[in-house]
Amino acid sequence: MNTDTLAWLRWVLIPNLGLKRSHQLLNIIDSPQSLFLHPDRWPLPESVKQTIREMNFLGEQHPVHRRALKQMRWAEIDNNHLILPMDDDYPEKLAVIDEAPLILWGTGNPQIMHSTQIAIVGSRHASHNALRHAKTLSRQLTEAGLTVTSGGAKGIDAVCHQAALDQNGSTVAILGCGIDVIYPKINRSLFNDIKTNGLLLSEYPLGTAPRPGHFPRRNRLISALADIVVVIEAALKSGSLVTAEHALDQGKDIFAMPGDIGNPNSEGCHQLIRDGAYLLSSAQDILEHLQWHTGKIAAKQTPTFEHLTPLQQQIIKTLGCEQFPIDTLAHLLNLAVHQLLEPILELELSGIIEQLPGGYTLCDIA
Repeated sequence: MNTDTLAWLRWVLIPNLGLKRSHQLLNIIDSPQSLFLHPDRWPLPESVKQTIREMNFLGEQHPVHRRALKQMRWAEIDNNHLILPMDDDYPEKLAVIDEAPLILWGTGNPQIMHSTQIAIVGSRHASHNALRHAKTLSRQLTEAGLTVTSGGAKGIDAVCHQAALDQNGSTVAILGCGIDVIYPKINRSLFNDIKTNGLLLSEYPLGTAPRPGHFPRRNRLISALADIVVVIEAALKSGSLVTAEHALDQGKDIFAMPGDIGNPNSEGCHQLIRDGAYLLSSAQDILEHLQWHTGKIAAKQTPTFEHLTPLQQQIIKTLGCEQFPIDTLAHLLNLAVHQLLEPILELELSGIIEQLPGGYTLCDIA
């Protein structure tokens, strides 16, 4: 058993001893062991001192010590990692930020943290087009050899992680809960794939439930690990803009994708662009900014649909920009609704378009 790691775990698991106070203590304490040997020497709340005295008295019977031992045993399982600031796996990008995590819990390949990373964040309730653009962006960045980093949430985050995995690329998901807690539950399969082919990461101990205050703090790690932060479809008051604020504080460059001016979920991106963020039109913008070595991205081969009727090709061209209900589509094409019923049905049966709650859209969001 690594006694140093156990001491760090016991420190981090002490109730009411937050990260800010811990960093203040680290300026005057040589090691975690000193915290437990002489608790009365240090500037601590009396409740924390009393907890440490109880831990010293009860030893392995104390709940904090038992919890620390449980997390040590978890780290002995293949692919699980407890990463301390003095470890080689601990990334320099995190070490230099204010209130850097004292321990990182990781499942997967921790070496990914040392790669060049692009953080992509955005709305949990993103539009179909935003999801399509996010998937394409993530795929192309992965093909270029970059790592896609995000927060494991549904919406933009999940689409970007999955696109990276689909290309056999690298992705890091940083969670706002313990990495043994599946949140959101819809991403269970995605997280299992990331554990195998990427990295799940958290600064929160195992068993920590997701709480609202965890996610803004989590976002500082997303931006810190990334070389560039990309925001896709974000409202003015959103976690994505919190990530962008952290990125600015950390001296990172920000790209924002413009969207429909009538969509409230685009207002955050437009505000970022007004404030000086780079406007994102394609993955090539990021590669050129990084002076990345791959050259131009090869455009994905798109179907010509030459076998379709001229009207069906018009429908596809119109839906390539946005999804529309059938009455709006009829108005845009200057046709009666009944004239669209048969060609739309044929396109649906061919798997080219689909009907969603907001109207018809192209099936392929890649």
